[in-house]
Amino acid sequence: MRAPALVFALFCGSAVAAPVNQNYLCVQGHEQDATNKLQTFVRQAVVDFFKNRRIAINSGTLQIHLSSSTQPGADGPPYISFTGSGAAASSALSTPSIAGTVAAQDGTKFNVLLSSGSDTQDTANYRIVSTQRGFDREGNAIGRHCALKLFNSGATESTESLLIINAASGHALGLIRLPASISLY
Repeated sequence: MRAPALVFALFCGSAVAAPVNQNYLCVQGHEQDATNKLQTFVRQAVVDFFKNRRIAINSGTLQIHLSSSTQPGADGPPYISFTGSGAAASSALSTPSIAGTVAAQDGTKFNVLLSSGSDTQDTANYRIVSTQRGFDREGNAIGRHCALKLFNSGATESTESLLIINAASGHALGLIRLPASISLY
């Protein structure tokens, strides 16, 4: 009588467990690459932001700090969440979304936030998208690519932009739109 109960328990356990998604697998092992690519984008976007406003920055003070985590995607495909992991010593805002810091040549300090201005926004969400042309005779994927597509997860913490603010006063200088997509391979 114990064997059917064990089979039933194993069956129930496998029915509850979600199958591993192909999109999730394409990013596995490439999380740091994704973080590095977004950090590179943010670094260049911040340099361009200040250059376009004719504000000279001290390039040695530009620090970008992002961390990422892979989310299962309860209502859709999995995604990667990027958050700021930098700490600001003198921020007028009490938000954990500081993705970077920089100082102007005159010493004015600025924070780069993952936000469009809301105190609750601190996350950039990118849907994981895996594509391939097909399979070879052995069943190996041909022409496999993995990309990340910016999306609004519907969570109040989700943002699609960076906000540049004066670190001392909290006044906003402007927004930088996050990249719509990031190609991993």
